Amino acid sequence: MQIDVYDWENSVGFSQSMEELIGRIAAFNIKETSHEETAKCFAVIARTELARRLRIYGGGGCEKHSGYELCTEPGHCLEFGLLKINISDRVTKAVEDTGNLIITFDGKPIKPYYHYRCGGATENSENVVGNRITYLRKVFCQYCDGVDDKDKDKFFSLEELERLLNVKIERPKDVYYDIKGIFQNLDIDDQGRIKSLNIGGKFFKGTEIMERLGLNSTRFNYMPVRFLINCIGSGHGLGLCITGAEEMARRGMDYKEILYYYYTGIKLEEMKLTEKNKPLKGKIIVLDGASGEGDSYEGKGIGGLREGEVNLNIVLELENLLKEVGAEVYLTRSGQEHLNLSERAEIANEVKPDFFISLCQSIFPNQSASGTEAYHYREDKEAMKLGNIILDEVCKELNCRNRGLRTADFYMLKEVKCSTLQLNLLYITNPEDEKKLANPEMRKKAAEAIARGVIRYYGI
Repeated sequence: MQIDVYDWENSVGFSQSMEELIGRIAAFNIKETSHEETAKCFAVIARTELARRLRIYGGGGCEKHSGYELCTEPGHCLEFGLLKINISDRVTKAVEDTGNLIITFDGKPIKPYYHYRCGGATENSENVVGNRITYLRKVFCQYCDGVDDKDKDKFFSLEELERLLNVKIERPKDVYYDIKGIFQNLDIDDQGRIKSLNIGGKFFKGTEIMERLGLNSTRFNYMPVRFLINCIGSGHGLGLCITGAEEMARRGMDYKEILYYYYTGIKLEEMKLTEKNKPLKGKIIVLDGASGEGDSYEGKGIGGLREGEVNLNIVLELENLLKEVGAEVYLTRSGQEHLNLSERAEIANEVKPDFFISLCQSIFPNQSASGTEAYHYREDKEAMKLGNIILDEVCKELNCRNRGLRTADFYMLKEVKCSTLQLNLLYITNPEDEKKLANPEMRKKAAEAIARGVIRYYGI
């Protein structure tokens, strides 16, 4: 399977096999000395992250570069790895040995968070990303003990803390603080002189401290001016602990045991792959040929062409085309009968499709109005994507004006409980548009253009 990638540095697109891309991402995230089972974990993690982006799993591809699954722009798509990295034989074998396995929860690929070392326990997602994710629950990890983390000790002066935290730290005036284990049990007279105190558990007179530390007097105050912050673990603590995974592998546990340990309630499942000749396999689409016989709102052309007749003809042709490429297709009507709006919406909601596409024609008193337009309900982002693609395909194929994608509150757009698109294919009240709609060859071309649009939407 090929993945379309946008090369940000060179402003060009290219395709790379899924296996090679998985290998590069996995290789970026592990060491050459990593255990083979850790390499397998990262092969599955990389494949899972790629699966999340594919439209077959509801992914939208790269949000910045339309038409691509991924981009190489820093900090964007490839947070899980880089393209320019060599793939070792160990990683290649890990990709092969894990087959097509991905990590899923409720049938969908997870966001496979990981970090270097948890320090004894991983984190709950709400403490890091702000919302509860069921498969990212705290697990106690005894496998990463005894590791000396790099840069675990950080020193900060008061001034640095104030600058980095954007706070103002008040310096004490004539106030004495107990600091547990250091300065305790202070005895202070009325003039603020220290008569005695314990330091590190040992009793001292104020005069002794003055003499030993070379202070000017026993009337002194103190506060920390440099702080040591000591860290345990490395990273955000979500998901897989790399150090723990390495130790688990050394103790004889395989990659499946490791993944099930760090991700709560997940499954390891075969990734769905599109068949070469069945790119829409697994997709469910409901087609709605609007305005059956007896519909009082049915549009008619000046030559007598009926809207319902045109819609049914194109929908039946489109049904066959989509079935040929693997889609499961349902129709709100397959004959001349008229169904009211609620009946059509009920059919769609019982089926629970990936998309509902309603085919109509536009009518307008002014016969000069011409072209094709589409409508979606507000915030239906997937219908927006599909609508723009279909408009592009149809208007090129029929050589008609693209009147654009619009937001509307039509009954069907609101009541159908899935992404819903209404396509108004040409103006039946325009003489030239009516001629196109009356031509069987043009109807066939319209169906083919819509089918191509659906296939394009799924990134195929």
